[in-house]
Amino acid sequence: MQGVTVRTVRRRALLIASVGSVALGAPAFAQQAAPGAASSDNVIVVTAQKREQDIQDVPISMSVVGGEQLADMGIKDFNELDRYVPNLYVQTTPGNNAFYIRGIGSQPGNLAFEQTVGLFVDGIYGGHARQFQAPFLDVERIEVLRGPQGALVGKNTSAGAISVVSAKPTRDFRGQIDASYEFELGGGRLFGMVSGPVSDLVSVRLAGQYEKSDGYVRNLIQGGNETKREAWFGRASVLLDSGGPVDVLVKVEGGKVDLTGNPVERFLTPNDPDLERSTSGFPGFVDRDYDNTKNFNASATANIEIGDHVLTSITGYSAYSFEKRLDADFGPSPSFASSFGENFDQLSQEIRLASPTNGALEYIVGGYFHVNDYDLFQTTLIAFGPFDGRADRVFRQENVVWSGFGSATWHIGDTLRLIGSLRYTYDRKIADQTRANTGVVQPTWLATPLSGKRIEREWDPSAAIQWDAGPDAMLYLSYGQGSKAGGFIGAQSTTTAAQFEIEPESAETIEAGAKVALFDRRLRFNISAYRTIFKNLQVSSFDAVSTAFITTNAGKARSQGFESDFILDVADGVSLTGSLAYLDSTYLDFLGAPCPFDNPTCVPANNNAAGRPLPRAPKWSGTLFADIALPVSGAIDFIANGGMTFRSNTYLEESYNPDAVQRSFAKLDLRLGVRSSDKAWELALVGKNLTNKLTGSHAFNTPLAAGIISKFINPPRTIAVQAKLNF
Repeated sequence: MQGVTVRTVRRRALLIASVGSVALGAPAFAQQAAPGAASSDNVIVVTAQKREQDIQDVPISMSVVGGEQLADMGIKDFNELDRYVPNLYVQTTPGNNAFYIRGIGSQPGNLAFEQTVGLFVDGIYGGHARQFQAPFLDVERIEVLRGPQGALVGKNTSAGAISVVSAKPTRDFRGQIDASYEFELGGGRLFGMVSGPVSDLVSVRLAGQYEKSDGYVRNLIQGGNETKREAWFGRASVLLDSGGPVDVLVKVEGGKVDLTGNPVERFLTPNDPDLERSTSGFPGFVDRDYDNTKNFNASATANIEIGDHVLTSITGYSAYSFEKRLDADFGPSPSFASSFGENFDQLSQEIRLASPTNGALEYIVGGYFHVNDYDLFQTTLIAFGPFDGRADRVFRQENVVWSGFGSATWHIGDTLRLIGSLRYTYDRKIADQTRANTGVVQPTWLATPLSGKRIEREWDPSAAIQWDAGPDAMLYLSYGQGSKAGGFIGAQSTTTAAQFEIEPESAETIEAGAKVALFDRRLRFNISAYRTIFKNLQVSSFDAVSTAFITTNAGKARSQGFESDFILDVADGVSLTGSLAYLDSTYLDFLGAPCPFDNPTCVPANNNAAGRPLPRAPKWSGTLFADIALPVSGAIDFIANGGMTFRSNTYLEESYNPDAVQRSFAKLDLRLGVRSSDKAWELALVGKNLTNKLTGSHAFNTPLAAGIISKFINPPRTIAVQAKLNF
């Protein structure tokens, strides 16, 4: 792995200069609203369309998870979030994690891929999963937007977008200490936050978190449990605000996540319940598997009132490095091992101008730019049969993107609105790869260098019509296009010159929905139906025969279904929430697909997966939860949060092996506790997956082990005690 490069230093210097110029150029500072909080009218404010809006007025199928819910239920990262949001799936793999919405995402087989599901943290785009891998720290809310969002939200959102909004500095002094201990896995979490003004102009918020846990898959050879996790993360935010026409928010954060071992089980039978892994490592190369990631992110956001308009500038810097080693055959014999790592840094700038919202025509126009450098290093060792060798690959890529975008809303009347949006994107990638083989390796492992340059230009339009059918009822019909740029296959041993480049993918979606509030907004119900056609979908899957990944474009795929959710305030202190989603995702044309497990004579180049369902896309998913807070005395409240999440059957890999199917399941969570009536302190017991359902998030045909499926196992039942102190 390399250290900090010269270009990284230049990027950081440019970021500091950009932040400084924004701060020094601000003559006065305006009050900033607090989106995401529910008002007395039960309004949930979101920023999915670059403005603060009631979620009931946004013509998008979306879910919002509040920061308090994340902390209460101990949801520490995206891996644990997905089962609480229907039609969201997070795939945990030996390389990187991948996000899927409505069955569509970028498989992690090609580490150089950017995500099809766009990830944004405080407005900063992250195309690589590890840019924001650190635990959820002091989060205000998470918005999950389903369907293409390319016209207004940004780059590479042909399947949807996830937006994380951090908590901001406050004008009143407040603080929190949150500690928990987990009995089943061992370890716990310690979180601290303090926020408040340091002068009439400046408010500061500091937050930090440490967490540690032992694993739950027993290693039969080396002993102990896997995966062990240890993570540190901290953030400092400064808000400059004097009530004038300008406000500036500066944020710096960093941390690391260290993982030891992998939660992988080799399945000799479809339903092995023992959660045991036999792995010896590779002598002189791998002792225990490990995965260590370091992150650093910084941003400066300025809002400037220009008459009735608001000019917003978001400058962002994002960097990470990670190194991983693993016994890649996951078995007792030292046959196959891999080591890989990434260095990445990105500088971005977005500027947009928003019109006032009290006229017949309102609009947003803006531009976006980013440049990033990506380095990938990978080594593979093989000691199996006639092979005893090593393959080393180094992949480097530079990416420059700029785009212009605009959105306009025409209020035809008091109850009817037309919305049109458009984004133009220029994307340039330059990549090269070097490869070297030593010893005796498989004949498909190539040592030829590769290089390429791609320039792409894309238009992503969208349109919608909204009709207010009543004071608290909105109907909408929308059409949207989304795209994801093409790219290069990074650090794969079997890639030929003709296979080095991947073509861009695109999506077209038609969606219709209704958002209704009844009984003085005590009941809110939303439902949407959609149909999306994807072309040239970028896919990557593991081929156990060549011990390499096959990365290509699937000709066409379809995703269709419906999503619904509700919130019901039953009584003071008692509420119910629920959601239900149906998904039908199918390949319409995929010549060159991986061969099915039951066809040993199949040739991938001649195999067409048309008519097959997309993996990691359960037809049914949903949630049902209750939230209770009732006084038991003048000073003490009883609190309870709990419910069920469920999913139907889904394939976990591309050969459609029935032993790699995740069967339908339901998981139960429950949190019981007491708190002071003024919420100064709280004590609770938190149980997740109480019925101990053992499920997998990813499966693959094990390298050099014919007939054995390896699965990444999700956590079993966990029980934790949690204490909070607010001041």
